[in-house]
Amino acid sequence: MIDAFVGCSVLAFVTWKTDVLSAKASILAFLMGLTIWALNGPLWILLLVSFLVIGYGGTKWKFDYKRGIGTEESKNGRRNIVNILGNGTAPVVFAVVGSPVAFAGSISTALADTLASEIGVVSDRSRLITTWKKVEPGTNGAVSPLGTLLSATGSAIIAILSYYMLQINPVVVFVAGFAGCHIDSLLGATLERRGYLTKSGVNLLATLSGGIIAFILVAL
Repeated sequence: MIDAFVGCSVLAFVTWKTDVLSAKASILAFLMGLTIWALNGPLWILLLVSFLVIGYGGTKWKFDYKRGIGTEESKNGRRNIVNILGNGTAPVVFAVVGSPVAFAGSISTALADTLASEIGVVSDRSRLITTWKKVEPGTNGAVSPLGTLLSATGSAIIAILSYYMLQINPVVVFVAGFAGCHIDSLLGATLERRGYLTKSGVNLLATLSGGIIAFILVAL
């Protein structure tokens, strides 16, 4: 337990000092990380940290340009407490349940969506996933060839890391993350556009979906 406390304290301090997370978000991330580490060990945390680092890199890519577009994902580079709740709640739930494949599936979804949103937003070939009508970059529920490719890339990264860190079938994690990301787009094009869900709420449901899909695929 001491190693979990020290390790999560260091991670929280670093994410705060490097401006990856706000102070409140770092505290929440510490509590979430402590829970995951205490229950399942450091490799689970390492997978989550991998998402955070790679996702932050995607956020900072062409940051000034994306801020000009005015997308919700790119208003600022620092993640706040709402972002942590949106992407971190599902992994914590699956960690408490003790399902490594669902845990990995939720993180795969989170990274797939983050890369698709943060880098795919620069594409001028965006279309609404429900109607396939051309829309402006950054529109909720928009997809593009670039975003889809990045979604697959994010899913693949976590799938590979999951295999080496937690010995999980990478195909399952990849499929779950890729599917979860598109569930995110569907929710964005419907419930979020109509004001029934916030971006954080969409992220929460999508990451939960990705984890559940992974769990079901293993059970089949």
